[in-house]
Amino acid sequence: MQISSETTVIEPQELSFLKDVFNDALKRRGMDNDPTAASNLAAQIIELYQTGVRDPQELNERLR
Repeated sequence: MQISSETTVIEPQELSFLKDVFNDALKRRGMDNDPTAASNLAAQIIELYQTGVRDPQELNERLR
């Protein structure tokens, strides 16, 4: 993941949404005990969200 020089603020309600998507994806993929994989998953979700993907189903479909 490439870090952008542009800062994007994630509001509390967005953070809650992203947390829910992350937790669901984490459970589905059985990554509960793999911190590196979980960190990569979180980064992918945030990156997709920042590019405009806001639908939880679409986020899950686009995750690698």
